[in-house]
Amino acid sequence: MIQPVRATRVLIAVCFFAWTGGPMGQAQTIQDGLDLPSGLGPITLKSDDLSGVALGTGHWEYHTNTSHDGTDSIRSLLPNRSTSALTTTIAGPAVISFWWKISAQRNFDTLLFRSRNGVDSIGMPPDPQQPSVWQQRSFQVDTGTQEIEWLFQRYSSVPAGYLGEAWIDELVVTPIPNNPSLQGAVENFLYSLHSSDWTAMPFDGALNSNVAKSGPLAPGGKSSMVLEVMGPATIAFDWGIASDPADASTFRFLLNNESYATIDGSQQLHRRTFEMPPGIQRLKFIFERDGSGGDPLYTGLSEGYLDELVITPFGESPTLADAVERADGVYSNTWTRQTTTTHDTSDAATASTPTADTARRLYAKIPDGAGLLSFWTKTDVNQANALFRVLVDGTNVLERRDVGDWQKTELNLGAGEDRQLEAILFRDASTNTAVSSAVIDEIVFLPGINNFQPDLSIGPRNQVLKGSGIINATAASQESLIRAKSRRPVGLYSIRALNQSSSDPDELTLRGTWSSRDFDVLFVVTENGRRLNYTAALKAGLFSTVELDPNESESHEIWVVRKPESTGRSHTVTVTGRSTTSSNKLDTVKAMLKVAK
Repeated sequence: MIQPVRATRVLIAVCFFAWTGGPMGQAQTIQDGLDLPSGLGPITLKSDDLSGVALGTGHWEYHTNTSHDGTDSIRSLLPNRSTSALTTTIAGPAVISFWWKISAQRNFDTLLFRSRNGVDSIGMPPDPQQPSVWQQRSFQVDTGTQEIEWLFQRYSSVPAGYLGEAWIDELVVTPIPNNPSLQGAVENFLYSLHSSDWTAMPFDGALNSNVAKSGPLAPGGKSSMVLEVMGPATIAFDWGIASDPADASTFRFLLNNESYATIDGSQQLHRRTFEMPPGIQRLKFIFERDGSGGDPLYTGLSEGYLDELVITPFGESPTLADAVERADGVYSNTWTRQTTTTHDTSDAATASTPTADTARRLYAKIPDGAGLLSFWTKTDVNQANALFRVLVDGTNVLERRDVGDWQKTELNLGAGEDRQLEAILFRDASTNTAVSSAVIDEIVFLPGINNFQPDLSIGPRNQVLKGSGIINATAASQESLIRAKSRRPVGLYSIRALNQSSSDPDELTLRGTWSSRDFDVLFVVTENGRRLNYTAALKAGLFSTVELDPNESESHEIWVVRKPESTGRSHTVTVTGRSTTSSNKLDTVKAMLKVAK
């Protein structure tokens, strides 16, 4: 009776050991190794060699042999010439800190941390006698869901087979709450202000005698304050800076991490006003102290100041929408409708810059589907102190610094989300008193349409070509005729393929058709001074030009020769060019040779 009881006790002990966290039941997750069981978004692990081929080893993983807290960490163990990445997200605004360490090849291997706010790295110490030690890093991330990444890079190739290691431990994410004292300092309690080091302080000449002040910084440091605003809206504020005149410290205002304005040196509080586009906008004020430290004898202040923050939302403008031929979705507080200078003889939107250091912005929503966007602009811009720029989905598509007539811009757009056109008339801070202006009209979006278009032209070699600017599939008015004598029944033609798109590069595919009974046809391409025979590729429809920029062309030759035994009197070669981007866009030309009796 004793044996069954003893066996039962053994079984119970084994099960209890496994259940209480021993080797069989131990959780081995990235979160546990980082000591952060929650607060991270989905984790993506990736390991590649330097040519981009995925590796089955080297991924970041839970680790216990080396750690900063004496318990566990995460580690990547990589071979030479490879990389390992851990990517995840956190909710901002927040301060994140962690400990990291590396054991790898000096001067070749690096552990990087990356976020939208910046990049930091750690490598092996340059002194071979100094071992790698645990180091702590701390970063502030902006509002909203923010992507962060640790990247272990190994560029060393010797010694062969050497494995490098990197560790991360004790990740801490500390949310940055709203700071009511900062709200009071800038006189705005409608929007939450987040900063880990900005403070409120008394300041002569400020509204209510208080300002928000950047945090204390060592040379090379930065201090930021962030907030979120739903646009479109106008933002106005007073800002100033105290800084060593000998250094390059700056105070910047950023919208969605793109710089909108910068001041440096020492400046008194002064007013700035900006417009921001529709949607959630992430704003940041950041003071950066020069890393060189400036004048070593300077004992003054090094900080930025912000006061009287006023944010005024505004809605759509039906009047401006009508001026640029949009049904809706047009926003601006500084552009106006006028009927004096127009392209459509009806009305247009215009802006001017009567004062220095101003930017006049107009926003127009664009449908999400693929299609052709076009608009007309006219400018009276003094290039010494101003410019006019149009961006689509954040990409600069037009910049004018001229006193010029109406100009049309066309863009092929793929499908997108929350797209917009932004027109900006900017005047810099110079003392030049010239006033600039700009007009925009007829913002038109044609769904499913594009402006890709081959334009073929042909003619006798070294003569004027026919068909330029004529687009059709039948070659009407685009036939080149050469009359040859019977004793020399040869026709030599030039053919030019032009990318007629006004905005996008394209490759053009050429296909030729002809009869081979009485005449021989050669398609001759000159490359590096040599004439090469591409006839087979032309007849099979396999010949493509190089990628041609808008309005760029490529020219070649077609030779038509009557065969010696033939008595044929005429021959026609038909060539069709198609856009490789939009195959339904084509143009056709013909070469005809007539041989006299």
